Amino acid sequence: MGMAVRVRFAYASILLALAGCASDAGERREATREGSVGAASRVERCTDRMLTRAGLESYSASEREGLRRYARTTYCKRFEQHGWIYDDGALRIDAHRWLQSSGFCASSEAVTPGQSPKLARRVPCEQLLGDDPLLDCALLHHVRRREVQAYLQSLERRHAVRCDDGTPLDELGVP
Repeated sequence: MGMAVRVRFAYASILLALAGCASDAGERREATREGSVGAASRVERCTDRMLTRAGLESYSASEREGLRRYARTTYCKRFEQHGWIYDDGALRIDAHRWLQSSGFCASSEAVTPGQSPKLARRVPCEQLLGDDPLLDCALLHHVRRREVQAYLQSLERRHAVRCDDGTPLDELGVP
């Protein structure tokens, strides 16, 4: 694979991640009873939904299939394992919360003149972001609107928020 193709694939993967990306034991048991056919179709609908916002028209068929495999494996299959995909492929807010809380960021302390810098330590991103008003809205485009609005209301009790992609908050979510 040439360098230009690798760069385009990496760029498309980033776009896909930006495009987006309350389960209980009873819901998980119900998903298990529905069998793998129901789960597979939810995963495919989730994958389709995620790719609609990725703008892949200029990519080759093989690149699009690679990105489809990436979205399916990295996001939708994992979300399905937790019961976070509705039958129509829309996501539960828990998928967004999981992504927000599962990342780790590097944190380093201020360097004192005359001392050597310390190695950065890994901490939960949530710890560094704190009350950042900029909200990563990529996955929220694929979550049911009522769940997104309830989530936003809980955030706005602490501070005002806005989307990193410029989307008005009232336009987020799947109707």
